[in-house]
Amino acid sequence: MIACNPMKVDPMKKNSFLIVNNNSIALRELSDIMKYLTYDDIHQTEDANSAWTMMRIKPFDCVIAAWDMPDMTGLALLRVARNDDRFFNIPFFLTDSAFTKVKVIQAGQSGVTGLLVSPFDVKNIKQKIDTIMNAPKKEEPSEAVIALEKGMKLVDSENYQEAIKVLEDFTAKGETAEYYYNLGYLKTSEEKYNEAIEAFQKATQLDRLFAKAYEAMGHAYQKLGKQDEAQKYLQKAADIYMSKDNMQVAEEILNEILKIGKNTVNVYNSLGVLYRKKGDPETALKHYKKAIKVHPQEPYILYNIGRLYLDIKDPVQAKKYFNMAIEIKPDFEDAKEVLNAIELGTV
Repeated sequence: MIACNPMKVDPMKKNSFLIVNNNSIALRELSDIMKYLTYDDIHQTEDANSAWTMMRIKPFDCVIAAWDMPDMTGLALLRVARNDDRFFNIPFFLTDSAFTKVKVIQAGQSGVTGLLVSPFDVKNIKQKIDTIMNAPKKEEPSEAVIALEKGMKLVDSENYQEAIKVLEDFTAKGETAEYYYNLGYLKTSEEKYNEAIEAFQKATQLDRLFAKAYEAMGHAYQKLGKQDEAQKYLQKAADIYMSKDNMQVAEEILNEILKIGKNTVNVYNSLGVLYRKKGDPETALKHYKKAIKVHPQEPYILYNIGRLYLDIKDPVQAKKYFNMAIEIKPDFEDAKEVLNAIELGTV
């Protein structure tokens, strides 16, 4: 994964890169490429946890990490960084030997800047780095920050009308996801739910991983009696919380969706994923089976059940569900790979 500070390369000023890869050969190769491209302030580490520690100590201009690493993946590092205000606007590139459609979607949803395929191509890397480094840097005017702080003090004192005026003036000085979230909160307090939804939508456009905004939008739709829309955005919020390992909040939201009582297949599947991550396979299996009862022809739920049976060391049942998934979706490559690994005895 590469993260680059969008500023023009200056021969009198070094741009620092953090390269993260547990493969020492790939680590050295990419470091050599960056040096060949005249970037000589290169820092290296072989695991993402160390990288995260280093990022919080030193302000890097670029971070490069592999997708697949033990303990913490490059994708997880990207998500953690995107959830920290200090790194929200830093571009990130993920590197991998092969990007499947699923990986491309996951990376895009997490806010990746671009993807680099290994073995690395020097020309391709140069083009991507130069494009990012020459992009104009977006800065927020200090007056806008002052206005936001003033507006939130008024919120704390429940002076909502004055707060809205101050925050609306803020839009002329710089738009942020937090601003629109706060505006949505104010509109909700006034029971102006349509206006609140509009503000929350703008917040999520500026920050695609703003779980609180999706959650608040779902609640606003509930107030309007639009249960399908409410479930859609509450589910989105739960998925983001789960991706950030905030299982407690995700569980609360998913159980809230169940009370709505509509189209619960995704909820049961998500609860299955959640309890599997929490190390509770018995409860996870119950939710997966509820999901498959609602939607028996969904191959991804069957695949999840197969993975769960592998976790509890029951390869016979695992094979059964992987085969069922492949029967419904013959091009299900992930299921085929795991099934083949079971046959070879490598899992």
